[in-house]
Amino acid sequence: NTLLAQGWREAAEELDESALAARAEDFGLHAVPPEVLLVTAGCDVQGDRIETTFLGHSRDETFALGHAVVWGSPHEDHTWAELDDLLRTAWPHPKGGTLRLDAAIIDSGDGGTVDRVYGFSKPRFGRRIMAGKGVAGNRPAVAKSQAKGVPLFIVGVDGLKAQLLTRLASGRSIRFSNTLEPSWFEQLTSERRVVRYVRGQPVRRFERKPGMRAEALDCFVYAMAARHLLSMSLDRREAELSTTKMLTPAMPTVIKSKWLSR
Repeated sequence: NTLLAQGWREAAEELDESALAARAEDFGLHAVPPEVLLVTAGCDVQGDRIETTFLGHSRDETFALGHAVVWGSPHEDHTWAELDDLLRTAWPHPKGGTLRLDAAIIDSGDGGTVDRVYGFSKPRFGRRIMAGKGVAGNRPAVAKSQAKGVPLFIVGVDGLKAQLLTRLASGRSIRFSNTLEPSWFEQLTSERRVVRYVRGQPVRRFERKPGMRAEALDCFVYAMAARHLLSMSLDRREAELSTTKMLTPAMPTVIKSKWLSR
């Protein structure tokens, strides 16, 4: 580029958000596919909101069921109360039973909201609502640790992002709800995998595309990690869904906090 004045672009693995959005199907939290047996969530805490992506899991596929936003400061109690209500939502299953959230990981981050995440997750650990921390490098998908007396799950984000990239590029095993906004797909593809040389050795790593937000990607990865923590029998779950009485709840996509009207 500097010597020959020719255009140059760094080689990288990345995905086209428009192509992924074009694969969206007519299902969602309002109409859960019959193949879905488990539901997990990943939450990303921002300065004025908490974003959550819900994933459904069948025996061999992952369904991006929906995305919800709780608007409000994470330093306010009512914001966390609204998130708690969101994570308690139940969804009718086509087989006649009811699905509830099986596990969720909330990104504890590195900022001033760490204690709020710990305080929220600790009393809800029995519901498998857990604090998480993403760490780069060659790590397991998720490993249990502890911080300030609270269970903390270390999420190997690079490995999970690599799995996600491979599955999305293959066009199989991940399906999308048509309730997801175009901006959600932009955020899901907000990073690309590049090769960097560290001490002369090639290292693959994920880097953010300039000017892109990544909340959907972070939420998706944490929801994937939550799935790794579930070991229940899918045969048993399928039987339960076929015999349990159905509920008919409503599922909001955006929850507006009183904090906005201040």
